[in-house]
Amino acid sequence: MSTKKTKQVHDLNPIGMMRAKQVLELVPFGRASLWKFAKDGTFPAPIRVTGGITAWRNKDVIEWLEAQSAANDAEV
Repeated sequence: MSTKKTKQVHDLNPIGMMRAKQVLELVPFGRASLWKFAKDGTFPAPIRVTGGITAWRNKDVIEWLEAQSAANDAEV
């Protein structure tokens, strides 16, 4: 049993950025899917901060998560 705490959307400050590891704590898919979905437009694209560092805007991730929740609520 894991004792890892999962971050909740309401805990996120919309100002700021997250690396992939932090994003993966919020979404129900893995690293490979994160990059695939970002590339095909299913998930917000990351921003290249410096040469080898990419990050996602918190605001974009929050909006995506809220849209997914609203879509799921509409289906029920």
